[in-house]
Formats: sequence, C-alpha cells, structure tokens
Amino acid sequence: MTSFDRRSFLATVSCSLAGQVSAPFFLLPSTSVKASSQIQADKQKENGSCWLDVVAPFIVEDSELGIESEIVLTSDTFVGAKGHADEQDSTDYEIHLYDMTGQAVGINGIARQLTVKAMNTTVLPVRELIGGAKKFCGGMKIRLRPKSRKTMHASDLFSSAFVRWRTANSFDNVHANPDPLHWQTTESFFYSMPFPSLVEYECVFSLFNPNSQRSAGELLMTDSSGKRLVAQRYDLKPHASLLFDLNSVSVVNNPWASNSEPKSNSENKFHRQHGLLSVINEEGTVKCFGFLMIRRNAQKRFSVEHPIHQGVFKQHPAIAPFDEKNQFKAKNVLYTPLLFRNQKIATANGSLTLDSKFYFGAGLPLEESLWLLPFAIDDQGKAVWFAKDDKKLSATLPSQTERGLIKLGPHQSCALDFSQLSLPAKFSSGGLAVAVSPDTNHTLFKVEIRVAEWNAYAFTHFRPGLRSARRYQKPNERGGLATDYIASGARVVKGKAGNRFDELICVLNIDDQGLEGRPMLELFGARGLVNRISLGAISPFGCQHFLLSELIEGDANYGPLTLRLTDEEATLLMSVIHIDHHRRDIALDHGSDRFSTFLDFVCQ
Repeated sequence: MTSFDRRSFLATVSCSLAGQVSAPFFLLPSTSVKASSQIQADKQKENGSCWLDVVAPFIVEDSELGIESEIVLTSDTFVGAKGHADEQDSTDYEIHLYDMTGQAVGINGIARQLTVKAMNTTVLPVRELIGGAKKFCGGMKIRLRPKSRKTMHASDLFSSAFVRWRTANSFDNVHANPDPLHWQTTESFFYSMPFPSLVEYECVFSLFNPNSQRSAGELLMTDSSGKRLVAQRYDLKPHASLLFDLNSVSVVNNPWASNSEPKSNSENKFHRQHGLLSVINEEGTVKCFGFLMIRRNAQKRFSVEHPIHQGVFKQHPAIAPFDEKNQFKAKNVLYTPLLFRNQKIATANGSLTLDSKFYFGAGLPLEESLWLLPFAIDDQGKAVWFAKDDKKLSATLPSQTERGLIKLGPHQSCALDFSQLSLPAKFSSGGLAVAVSPDTNHTLFKVEIRVAEWNAYAFTHFRPGLRSARRYQKPNERGGLATDYIASGARVVKGKAGNRFDELICVLNIDDQGLEGRPMLELFGARGLVNRISLGAISPFGCQHFLLSELIEGDANYGPLTLRLTDEEATLLMSVIHIDHHRRDIALDHGSDRFSTFLDFVCQ
C-alpha cells in the first residue's frame, strides 16, 4: 500500500464541526471551545481549593499467595511549568481502604494521611496500611487537596494516584479513577468496556461502591453483535465490593482462583468470545467503579483495565455521516502511539517482539450508530494505512463494516487484529488514529500489546484528540506549555550485567499547525527531579518510540519514577510500556495531560 501525507489524507475527510475542510484534524468551532472553557474557568475561580476524590476498586494483599499492592502518589498539581522546583507546592492525601464487606481500615475510617511535595513520587505499600491483617481484598478511595502558592483544586485526577500490583511472575500499574463531585449523585450511569476473548483469557471484574449509600443494578455481558448474553443482578451496601467472573458467569470470592470453566448449559458456549461488559446502576442508587483483571489461561500473568462512565440518555436517530461526495464527516479523532506489528526492540538482555491488537466498544453512543475510520501513522508523519482502502477489513468484520468504515450499534464491539490486515510490509511501529462520528470516549478503545518471547501481554486504552488537548492548554496555572503529560510507575535499572527494568517511551505529535516537536522528558523520584532528557525532533504528525535505558549514559538505578513529557510549542501525547526483565513481563500506562480534568472536575 502506498503511503501518503496525513495532512493530505485528512484534507479529503469532511468534518461537520471543522472550521475548514482542509484542517488536518477535527476541531469544534473555536468560539464554542472558548466559551465553554471560560464558563468552567469562572467556576474554578469561585470554588478555589477543595478535596476531590479518586477511586481504585481492586486492592489485594495476600502474602500466602505472594500478591502485593502499592499506592503510588504523584502530587502533580503545581503552579506554572516549573512550580515543582522550589517545593512551595504540595498535595494533602487521605487514603480510605474498605474490605469486601465495606469495613473501613484505620482510625476514624482513614488508613493514612500525608502531605506530598510536588512531583515527589511516593510509594505506600498496602501491607503497611492494613496492620496485623494477613490478607486484604477490597476497594480504595483517595481524597486529595493541593496546597499551592495559588489557590486551586487538583489539576488532573487521572494522574494523581496509581495502584501497582506485583507477584513473582507479573505486575501492573493503573491510575485511580476520578469521582468528581457532580458525579456523586443517585442518577443512573452506563459504565462499560470491551473485554477480550474468553477462550484466551480469564477475566474477573472487581466492582466497588465507594459511597456511603447503597448501589444496586445490573452487570450485563453482550457479544460483539450486541446480543444480550448474561445479566447479573448486584446490590452493594456502602463501601462494599464484589468479584464477578466473566468465564464462569458467577460471583466469586478469590480473584486469583481459576474459574475458567463456563457453566455447563449450552446457552453459555458463546460467552467464550470477546464482547462488551456494562454496569448500569438503578436510578435512586449511587454508581460503582470497577477494574477488570485479565489473565491468560493456565498462566500466572495478569493485566488490569477499567471501564468508563456515561450518562443514560435517549439516543439520537442514526445519521449516515457522509457528505454529497461520500466523504466521511468525522466529529473527532482519537489516538494511541502503541501500534506495533512484529516490531523488534533490541535490549541489553536480548530482542523483544511487540504486536498490537485493538478492541473498540460502542458503549452507549450518542446516536444509534457509531462510525469508525482507523488509520496508521509512521515515524515521519505519513498515514501508511487506512481502513477504507483495506479490503481485508470487511472480510475480518463482515457484519460491522459499511462503506469501508466500521459501524457499531449500542452494546456492540469489535476486535482489530493487524496480523489479518494489510499494513505495508516495511511498517512495524507507529501510532493508530481513529476518526469517529458521533463523538465518543477514548477509554472505550482498548489496546493490547503482546511480547512473543515472554508470552506476555498488557492492556490499556487510547488518548483523547486535539480538541481536548487545546482545552487542557487554556488554564493560566499551566504555565503556557503546549504539552505537559504524566505517566507513573516507571523504573530504570541497568548495569554491566544487563537491564533489570526499562521503559519504552511512546510519543505521538498530534499538533495541527505542522509544528515539529522537541520535547523534554523529565524523571521524578522520591525527592523530585532526578534527570531531564531531550528526545530530539518529532516530525509533524510523527510517532516515535524511545528505550529509556539508551537515553541514560552509564549505569542507572532509578525508581519508582513519575515521567513528565513537556513541549513549549507542539501538542504531543505520551504512553509508556513498563518492561520488567526479571519477571519477563510488561505493563502499560496510557499517560494523561497534567490538566485534563482541571476545567471539568471542579469544586462545588
């Protein structure tokens, strides 16, 4: 397939929300964005500083099984581009732990209180929080409040706190999920995510009610066509949790036990394929949060991923998003820099081969149909593949393609495996973009990466598009940076004997002004900044990958780290692959803009 300039390609894609058809990305009219931002900025000024909440539904500590959990705090709210440097900014944290029955850990229901200086990566072993208990399984709520030189609330709830799980053979690292004040209601929410094939994986869903009120509703599994497979009633009292096994279609007690055998009746045979998992809480009860633990059958490895909340609403009728020339009128473009096809990564310990697979969920779309146009981007900013030209796409998804695009209805999902598609023979790594109509949430688009040599795998999800990024850039507290991206849970340990830990830094330039990126990568440990590295030039629209150990001269022993990517002019995004050579395993961090929730998740 012949490659072509992405700007030229996107110029052929009509966009009903773009100010001009030739724009290389799909933006809302600038006046609309400014007006909305100003409204939220005014609210923020009125509200000032306050406690805001994040939630992690799956905390496990069991020394007999060799399972450890840690809480990683980034304290990444500070004023200006370098406000962390003089140690004037910090964040207060309260850690609330609840066991499966809803019983709180600690005095007055608080497991730990602490203040963390800005960008001082702080790790709290859960073992230290549960006292003399031999084991713990339950959920966590973290409350945080910045103490900055300028009164402000948390700038990004997605990157304020993380959970890290470790066993002898595997590990993962996932951010706690925001629970903003205006979501803490008794309205009904639709909470969903695609799940992978249950032939290949065992999946256990941990559902946690972080509220002081009851939550009741339904866990729903649908197949890729949206057909209803299983409906499991749930009723959780305040702060309680449950574990739902997707393979056995039952509530279980042990998240690490093998429950891979499905129920015996013939109706459950189709449960073995990929589909969509949804949680719908009843009107009048509060919503819950969940993490999905994904394990390979007969393996001790695991990965953890999460759904996304949507409001429950009446959908608009389906409208074919094409103009009179049959051009696709996209409403947004979503991205990930994690596209690999037989990509060899040369490390000091030997070569690793990376491959990607993608799962797209419709959730509850704004209209009755969600249209998707994926395209692949190389390191030079060329669009080297797009779905509309690939005849193999319709053969792979015969009932879910129309006019060369993917078309999904409510509760539907699909899997995109590039080993079955027509990527150019020379293409091995880059980014994947998906133009969508109507707009949708990036968290519904999942990424799976596999390492052939280790039989390892990990899951994460896409990043929001340029329209969101432009919004994140507006607050004065940001200090004028075009890019300010955070990932955490990183480690780099290397020496003459080889590497113990490493990171693959994945960067995608999504700027629509044709700007070359020249980002800096900053590494923050327990006492703040430990290193600052230039990544060089990133071509307009280009996607590049950097092995962190190769960017650091000599021996190194860094970690745990928070990674920060900054650029003064170009708009970039960053995701990270954590590499553990001892465990022969990987984990993924999709990264988050340091101001991604600042204008939306405010004090009330």
